[in-house]
Amino acid sequence: MRIAVYCPHYEDAGGVREVVRHLNAGMAARGHALTVVTRAPGGPPGALPPIDPASGAAIVRVRLVRAPYPALGARAYRRFLHRFPGTALHLVRAARRAEPEMVAAHCTKFHAPYVLALRLAVRAPIVVHLHNGPETADGPESPRLQRLLQRCATRVIAVSPAVAEYARAVLPRRAEGVVTVPNGTDAEEFADAPPARPTRPYVLGVGGLAPRKGFDLLIDALAAADTDLDLLLAGDGPERTALAARAAAHGVGTRVHFEGHVERTVLASLVRGAAVVAIPSRFEGFSLVCREAMQAGAPIVASALPVFPPELRDGETGLLVPVGDVPALARALRLLATDPERARALGAAARAAARGFPKWDQVTARILAEYAAVVGQRANEERIAG
Repeated sequence: MRIAVYCPHYEDAGGVREVVRHLNAGMAARGHALTVVTRAPGGPPGALPPIDPASGAAIVRVRLVRAPYPALGARAYRRFLHRFPGTALHLVRAARRAEPEMVAAHCTKFHAPYVLALRLAVRAPIVVHLHNGPETADGPESPRLQRLLQRCATRVIAVSPAVAEYARAVLPRRAEGVVTVPNGTDAEEFADAPPARPTRPYVLGVGGLAPRKGFDLLIDALAAADTDLDLLLAGDGPERTALAARAAAHGVGTRVHFEGHVERTVLASLVRGAAVVAIPSRFEGFSLVCREAMQAGAPIVASALPVFPPELRDGETGLLVPVGDVPALARALRLLATDPERARALGAAARAAARGFPKWDQVTARILAEYAAVVGQRANEERIAG
């Protein structure tokens, strides 16, 4: 099968990139021909590789300007309207050159206009992969753009039942076209990693430094917990300066360490060596970090969000706290810091429970089956029409 993969964030650090790279590698290994179309980075053009090292697929980069939302102001709308026609033309040309039998779109609602351009100009069905619910990393809820994105799709693949429920609520008349395929995991990548050996015990937070991840709440809780734990934040983003200032204001500035983006091998070691992996998110679409921490046998403290796996059970395989509840988060950190035996037991139970997580090979096979069904449906429609 020839597949055009539209993923604007394919070369940005984060969970979506890891998911799509795993899927692409698995599809390429099965003999499918892939072309990845992604967002070109800002600034002067550099010597970027034309081939994706994960899958061997060709990479085509287009300078994309995502659709704006009201809080960005009129200037953002003018910029988008000025840039969109030329950008959409480049995108469509790149997709057409791949001669795809189908298009897989891994993007948020703020790229819906581009997916519409692909639908109108490329003779191939579109499968939209939803990695998040109403709020996404690139902006707030926008029902209008979300409906547009889903209307362009022959099928919608959601990464969790919660995201699938959201998609069905957005477009009830097409609810039957939404399926759930959870992301896969690589059990050995984290379970077998050598643990980091810090000089001081630490809480680990992983992800973009943005409000949705709740690291401001984690810093507040660290200060309130009154333990000897440090805090390591593996990730980067727009909130770094504000988070550093918040830590300093609480008197814990020297105990909060910003690691920036780290390689996967380093991340696995950090997870394995953590006294606690904290996931205080305000919202998530899936959370690979949770699953990877469970596979590593790390003690976990997480917000009680519906997207976390059912295997993460409060008091059995981790500790769950209400979303945004700093005192509860502080109590959970204090409990695990002062009762290492309990922490080890929770981590061991989490690791045992994680053995049932789907592997990437299984997930890739399920998604390819959905793709094949969509392509077959289009072929039947064309045969009847012709």
